[in-house]
Amino acid sequence: MVSLSDAPSPKTTEKPAGSGSWPEWAVALCVALAAAVLSAVPRLIYGTFYYAGDTLESFVPSWHRIGTELRAGNWLMVNPDAWIGGNYAGEAAYGLYNPVNLANYILTSLIEDLSVASWAVMAQFLALFALSTYLLCREYGARRIPSIVVALALPYSGFTLFYEAGGWPSGMMAVAWVTLFWWSALRLSRGRANPFVTFVIGALTISMGNPYAALGAVIVLFGLAVSVIIDRNFRRLAVLIITGACAGTAAALTYLPLFLSVDVTTRAGSTGISNDTFLQPQISALGAMSSPSHLPVIMTFGGPIEVLPSLYLAWFVVPLLPWLRWDRIATIVRTPRLRAAGLRPLISLAVITGIYFLFTFGPSNIGMFRWPIRLIEYLYLGVMVAFALTLSMGIARTAVRARALASGALIFLGFYLAFSATPQFTLRHLIFAVTIVALSAAAYVAWQRARDRGLAVVLVAGTVVITAGQVYSLTRDIAPGAIAHPASTTVLADATANYQGTVLQLADRNLTPDDQITSGQILFGNEILASPVEASINAYTGIGFTMFQEALCLDYRASTCPELFDYLWEPVNDDIDIPIIDYLRVSTLILQHELRPDLADSPAPDGWRIADRDDIRTIFEREQSLALPGTVSYASPGVDVVSAQRDDNGTRETVTVDGTGGTISFARLAWPGYFATIDGETVPAPAGWHGLLEITVPTGAHEVVIDFRPPKQRLSMAAFGVATIVMMAVGTYSAISRRRTDA
Repeated sequence: MVSLSDAPSPKTTEKPAGSGSWPEWAVALCVALAAAVLSAVPRLIYGTFYYAGDTLESFVPSWHRIGTELRAGNWLMVNPDAWIGGNYAGEAAYGLYNPVNLANYILTSLIEDLSVASWAVMAQFLALFALSTYLLCREYGARRIPSIVVALALPYSGFTLFYEAGGWPSGMMAVAWVTLFWWSALRLSRGRANPFVTFVIGALTISMGNPYAALGAVIVLFGLAVSVIIDRNFRRLAVLIITGACAGTAAALTYLPLFLSVDVTTRAGSTGISNDTFLQPQISALGAMSSPSHLPVIMTFGGPIEVLPSLYLAWFVVPLLPWLRWDRIATIVRTPRLRAAGLRPLISLAVITGIYFLFTFGPSNIGMFRWPIRLIEYLYLGVMVAFALTLSMGIARTAVRARALASGALIFLGFYLAFSATPQFTLRHLIFAVTIVALSAAAYVAWQRARDRGLAVVLVAGTVVITAGQVYSLTRDIAPGAIAHPASTTVLADATANYQGTVLQLADRNLTPDDQITSGQILFGNEILASPVEASINAYTGIGFTMFQEALCLDYRASTCPELFDYLWEPVNDDIDIPIIDYLRVSTLILQHELRPDLADSPAPDGWRIADRDDIRTIFEREQSLALPGTVSYASPGVDVVSAQRDDNGTRETVTVDGTGGTISFARLAWPGYFATIDGETVPAPAGWHGLLEITVPTGAHEVVIDFRPPKQRLSMAAFGVATIVMMAVGTYSAISRRRTDA
């Protein structure tokens, strides 16, 4: 196969793309190790760089809890003690069927400092992204040195580093897996990979839990299918389709619980196409993709101006454009023989990158996919592969002065766009622009003296310098330095030492200074899950439970409204005449004084005592234990709950009842997937008041068992099992056929 980088010019013929003294696997491994080492730069500058946003409020504390349970032999599909944040299967984002995820959750549970645990996981996926990018560039025909440069730059582009690795770890995992799958599927489409290997990578990609990974796999397969169809190789098309379909069965395991639970969640009705402009990038901002300090004008969490360099790609891409061999590309395009040999293999690259371009700059909401800036890194992946291919054709040696002036003009354009967006940071923009000018000059000198190797050293070293400068400037002035980070599990344990039973915190994140969160005194989202606390109604959720959240005015990270304190002491309804706080089986109530200043010095309600009080919070504790056992929160008159026993992971509960019949309620949310039996016979397990699980029991003595299984789990596992068997057969046949051909 001849690729764009190998297509000869009229005057010269390049060396083969695979030339080099090191074996390819060794170079790829070094790229991965280098990327992992480079991941230490942001952390050395700002200790909790990789522990911000959803990382600290959602993912890592949950990883810690799931990993702790795994070490105890419990594989949690649902954690009833985490309430709105406890439907791990329904959330999908935790990828409970992905063995790499599970291994990392166990790793996280072993590390006391959660910011270190987060870095350990993100370093893995930054390395995997670099490795996969290198392999993809090489498979498309780029030369080794440009592939290395691109592979070490792309993971440290703005969105990937600051958004994904810094705060959205699921997205970081997704882009790394999709890139690896793209490489493997590309090799498969060219008859150079075993279908079973591609199937395994595809299943790992889809099952990691981020829907953009599944979307990416579909886009990759579509682009490759177009390329194979144009080549009229329908046998390879069939293999590609079968492999993709079998890998796609992992989507049923991972996402079917979400789709079958969506009606009770806040994601219900997320259909159609709309545009609210939130996190929707503008094409014009791409002119500043090599400006490290550019903060684009885009509607984001902090307002209409970004606080992170989300559209930054790499410092050298735009300045190098005038030095690329556009004349060779023009020659290839004009010559039919070279065009077929050099451009035809790149059809899939063009199709995949084109689709991502349309999505990135499209509407802000397409069904359940929202915030199109999330796709910028996939678009940049395609752009950087094309850049590596073009750079593989060499650096122009003519018209040096004109090219230098053009580079200077492009650097100035990036500076001006950055200045226009945030003129208050003019000095910062100027420092970065001057740094890029100096690095560009150093790159040219290095190229003159040592050609590609010298150029690569400066480009990679420049990536390190620019990344360090970005992290320093941003963490010093704005984000993520302003984000609290309760990272120590020891601190969390000490701060929650007085918490007994089920905990409910009444607090507002917007009223809480960061130091109160860092100390563990006030916690939001899933942060409390990294402590020894038995159960917490406060949790982070990506899907929500509408009925429950509306009743208790909880937002997605469990901030509450001031009125909730008064509501807790009211009866549930006319039929259930116990207070809401008993119905929820709350034993510890934390009240933030800033939320209710009028109660800062008030006595404890009847039946409660003050366990602790300071300037920040009051901790109320129930004086006597709740009368009902297990998680049973209410039994109607005539129903006597004799006993309740939960299994090791708390999901399954066996309750013995007696009496004249009625209903019993459980202090757990009635997620789809719960089922109940009475004396072995299946009975309905509906959502009662506020969404709590409720069972109707007949007259007499009975054994009631409730348990949870993700909706259609057995069917999904059977489908994946069949797909695995099919792919093992296909992979074996492919291996035997290749051996016969080679023989």
